Parts: sequence; C-alpha cells; structure tokens
Amino acid sequence: MLAQEQSTVLQFGQASLRLVYDAQNGWIYGDWIGVHSLNTIQKGMNTLLEWIEQTGATKYLSDNTNIVGGWNTANEWLADVWTPKAAEVGMKHVAHVLAPGIFGQMSMESLEPQINSLINIQMFDALADAQHWLSEQ
Repeated sequence: MLAQEQSTVLQFGQASLRLVYDAQNGWIYGDWIGVHSLNTIQKGMNTLLEWIEQTGATKYLSDNTNIVGGWNTANEWLADVWTPKAAEVGMKHVAHVLAPGIFGQMSMESLEPQINSLINIQMFDALADAQHWLSEQ
C-alpha cells in the first residue's frame, strides 16, 4: 500500500513521468514531460496501473501540459490493452489536461471515443479545471 502521499519520477532519457498519489483527493496525478514514444507510454501507464491496484484510486489526473508533440502511436494499445485493465481494477474517472499544440490534442481526440465506454474521461485546457471536475466525481 502506498503512503498517504507518495511520488516517483520515471525517467526515459529526455522524457519523464512524475506520478503522485494524492490520498486526500483520492486520485493519482501524472505529469508527462517531453517527447514520448509507444515504449515510454507503455512503461508509464503500466506503472500507473500498479499504483491504481496498490492504492485503490478510482481517479487519474493526466497532465499533458509539458508534453511535446503527439502520442497517437499509443492509442491502439491504450484502447485495447490498458483501458480495459484499468477499468477492471477500479479506474472510473480520468481528467486529461491537453498538451499544447494540435498534435497532442488530436491524439486525445482520437482516443477518447474509443475508451469513454469503459472510463469516464473529460478533456481540459487548464489543470485547475481538471482538478475541479475530478474532485466532483
């Protein structure tokens, strides 16, 4: 079981993912930084899956404001593999803060319809808006 608030940073060369378990809000916060590949996304999301199982968190705050470029190469894996597993272990709500620029937005806009039947996901331009929505779920 993770502590009341615990964090870790997964480093992938120039890219990284910082995960923070926030017991007070009942969510896991993920701060994605840099350019990510299918491999780094899979490693990061599989670690997130472990945290979901360990904490019992049902909410995920995905912050993509520091992502560079798109990540649509991972969409098929996220839709077909990760999302069903996450839903199975209790993930219910995802607040996704969009990456700046068109490529990150296009990646999320193409993924959202594929996973929304399993997990309630909403997209936001601002972190504060995402936090507010997630706190009400």
